[in-house]
Amino acid sequence: MAEAYEVKGKVAMSQGWNQLLLENGCSVMMVDLKLRPEANATLNKYGTTAKFQQTDIANWKDISRLWEATLEGFGRVDIVVNSAGIYEPPSSNFWHPPGVSPLAADRADAEVGQYNTFAVNVVGPIRLTQIAIDYWLQKQGGRQGQPAAATVSMTKSLGSLRKAVGIRNAAICPGAVDTPIFHAEHSRSRVRPGDLMMTPRQCAEIALRVMTEPQYGDGNIVEAILVGTKEDPTMNIREVPLETLYPTVAPVGQGNHIVEEELKHIKKLQESGMR
Repeated sequence: MAEAYEVKGKVAMSQGWNQLLLENGCSVMMVDLKLRPEANATLNKYGTTAKFQQTDIANWKDISRLWEATLEGFGRVDIVVNSAGIYEPPSSNFWHPPGVSPLAADRADAEVGQYNTFAVNVVGPIRLTQIAIDYWLQKQGGRQGQPAAATVSMTKSLGSLRKAVGIRNAAICPGAVDTPIFHAEHSRSRVRPGDLMMTPRQCAEIALRVMTEPQYGDGNIVEAILVGTKEDPTMNIREVPLETLYPTVAPVGQGNHIVEEELKHIKKLQESGMR
């Protein structure tokens, strides 16, 4: 039977949830482009157990520096919280094409094209998770962390890691959370006055449950959303079986060999890690 995961005494690299992790006895490397006043107050309050590394998650050099700074500051990494995100800013938006819209900041003539929205929301978190898994596989006894992946498909594809090598992995898909992501001019209209929104604290508490409770950690996708009315809101939490979105019958000529190929990757991880 799976055991609960204890965050007390652990070291987390976190793009959010800092306050709750610190309250529960975790040392935290706070990750962001810059700290908001409330985050800066948290940093000052917790002294040596909280540090800050300025990081552009879209920049792989910054990600490497972040990892090095966390090891230098705390000596190890046990938990990675991947929760950085931007919400369709005009500078990187499908409806504002590079080279066409004057609002677009993504380069149309880039040798390796990249939408910053994808770089921040998807590619950066995948890269950070990749570094974490390699580190935990190489580090003696350091296999109890949890990369909370930014994309549900990647989280699900890594679902066998806990059983194979002891690395927990899960993701939450929250409904609207009242954070500065909705305060920008371009996204204010996405949330109407009558809409229900979770507080950051509510979202963090659910995330901590997914991080620590024994029923999670095997590639679980957990949806959390407020339902009901503003006068009588209810938190609805459910695990989403991603398999229900996939075909139940394999196409002609495709059978169990697909699963067998996935198992080869897991076997390699057990034998030689990511290297």
